[in-house]
Amino acid sequence: MLIIRSNLMKFKILTFLSMLCTPVLLKAQGVEIPVSSKTKLTLSGMLQSQFNYSLDDDVDIKGLHHSGDEHFAHNSFSVKRARVQLNAAINDRINAVILVNFGDFTGNPQNKVLENAYIKYSVNDYVNFQFGQFRPQFGQEDNYPVDFVKSIDFSNQYYLFGANSWQSFQIGASFSGQIKDIAIPIQYSVGVFNGNNRNQVSDNDDGKIFPARVVLGLSKNTHLGASGGVGKNLGQKIWAYGVDIDYTKKLNERWGMSFVSEYKQGINSQEFFGQETPAIPISKYAMRGIYVLPNVCYSFKNTRLKDLEFAFRYEYLDADFRLAGNSRETYIPMLSASFAEAYAIRVQVGLQMDRYERNIPNTTQYNTNRVICQVQARF
Repeated sequence: MLIIRSNLMKFKILTFLSMLCTPVLLKAQGVEIPVSSKTKLTLSGMLQSQFNYSLDDDVDIKGLHHSGDEHFAHNSFSVKRARVQLNAAINDRINAVILVNFGDFTGNPQNKVLENAYIKYSVNDYVNFQFGQFRPQFGQEDNYPVDFVKSIDFSNQYYLFGANSWQSFQIGASFSGQIKDIAIPIQYSVGVFNGNNRNQVSDNDDGKIFPARVVLGLSKNTHLGASGGVGKNLGQKIWAYGVDIDYTKKLNERWGMSFVSEYKQGINSQEFFGQETPAIPISKYAMRGIYVLPNVCYSFKNTRLKDLEFAFRYEYLDADFRLAGNSRETYIPMLSASFAEAYAIRVQVGLQMDRYERNIPNTTQYNTNRVICQVQARF
């Protein structure tokens, strides 16, 4: 069975690569293919590799506590992400984007691998439509890919709200735009999504979620964002909201700093539907979290080392604060070195310390200390 799965994964990878390479091969063989002369194709990629080391004798690299004598790994190398993106600029108004993560094949690829798959139609700065699978605008972390995060990864909050369909990759449509030439510039987005996460054949009910976001440019360096959304999931009314602020300042030619903070709260429908006999109403299952992320950067000139950064993320998150919540606090001091512009080559070393309100043996809800070394290449 393992051999069959391995061969199936290899077949999928080869199939995808052959699809990307087919136009090149056909052209080399003298076969004409109908591609518009105005279409511009851009192929890019990103690779993230990690080394994890658990500092706790009874906790493995995934944060799972072990009270018995079973064998488990305290350290391991892994491929976190191996992404390939194809961007097709069909004309001056229409773009099509496909993004896949081959790193998902190392685990359970079901409902994963495909991340972005959308078409964007841009009329002007004020009117933009997007259709397909992409990330809804529902927070600061939706504004940039993970390879530009000022920490080792997105926040725990991002993944929890993503599991509840407000962030991460979702299937639907959105309208967005921005107004620049006013005293306080405004960015806005409103969308409608299936609400059952990515890579689904179709929606599992008639309910949809409607997220919206507004960002105010308070100054050149400061932006204030507000997000909110309502929807239905299997007949249950759900909602979420959040507020965030980011500040970026170039102090001089060498020194720079930035600060990001977000607060969110909403209904944890995933927790509700995960119970055999859930408490009623669904509003009893509520999640909330906040994080702050200051970052200091020092730039070098005429050296292979371009930037050296220090970041410290503190996060508080409770996935079920109205019932049997077990709040989690996370501390991540991290040092990052960039050897090319825009994090094209980046090495990060961080210490992730998780502290729970109460330790639950033999689960991942247990205090952990983990050293993470991550190497990133963008091309």
